Amino acid sequence: MASRALADLRQDIREKALLHINACASEGIDLLIYCTFRSNVEQNAEYAKGRTAHGAIVTNARGGQSKHNHVEDGVAASLAYDCIPIVNGKAQWGNASLVSRVGILGESVGLTWAGRWRGRLRESVHFEVSS
Repeated sequence: MASRALADLRQDIREKALLHINACASEGIDLLIYCTFRSNVEQNAEYAKGRTAHGAIVTNARGGQSKHNHVEDGVAASLAYDCIPIVNGKAQWGNASLVSRVGILGESVGLTWAGRWRGRLRESVHFEVSS
């Protein structure tokens, strides 16, 4: 199972993730970071969705190609995380305006928000830093 631990983020993105959480909290938004590091095996399982496994395509990255798979000196050091706003204990997958606000707040702390990607799979819940 993919990690949710902020400790599995490289320090620079961990610091931005904390700023992002605080920026959301300042607007009354609870933020759940539900994926930080993902192993290559887990990444390949995600890549298979919509291709050789049941489900919709959720990524264009194979194992080792995603910023979720980044390792430094043999230790997880993810350059990306996925998150969702929570209201009354429930993930707000269908609340596009709230998810967009979380995206804008992520950008305000220096993160790249995949909700703005063009020409490849757009991921409104994905944030990353340059490697």
